Amino acid sequence: MDRLDLSELTSAHVAQALKGWERTTSLSRAELSAPHNDWTEFIAPGERGVLEEALNALPPRHAAPLRAVVDRADEQFAAKTLPNPMVDPSQPWWARRWWH
Repeated sequence: MDRLDLSELTSAHVAQALKGWERTTSLSRAELSAPHNDWTEFIAPGERGVLEEALNALPPRHAAPLRAVVDRADEQFAAKTLPNPMVDPSQPWWARRWWH
């Protein structure tokens, strides 16, 4: 990541985002649906966005290991949430989920 020379997308920033995304997706359904949950309402969508930026910035061969980890976390998140039809469909998929 650091060789890409993107000041807003360092390897440390991506590692922090991955840690937060994995932490959030490992929470139970009950924890994800708690009212006023900063992890699921604010932190996790931003972190997943950082990961998407990193995946798009890296050449496919270099992105593959990160993609494998992100895909596993995404599967957990999708299994614990539902589509939210009220959210603008132009938003990324992870921002269009209900915390049920």
